[in-house]
Amino acid sequence: LIQSALETLMQNKTVIAIAHRLSTVMKMDRIIVMENGNTKLSGTHHELLSHKENLYKKLWEIQAGGFLSK
Repeated sequence: LIQSALETLMQNKTVIAIAHRLSTVMKMDRIIVMENGNTKLSGTHHELLSHKENLYKKLWEIQAGGFLSK
């Protein structure tokens, strides 16, 4: 319900979202992954998952736990 409301509110707008829950940002046009104040990666959810082992992919696998689809 909350995710759906956020999607509606964000349509046709520039949004900067900070989230620890990756399911919140997975539909964003661009995701920027930061670590220790530095940009490590950027891309779409699918682009970030297609890279070799990286922080985003590792966190996604932990958070998804087999319940969320890639």
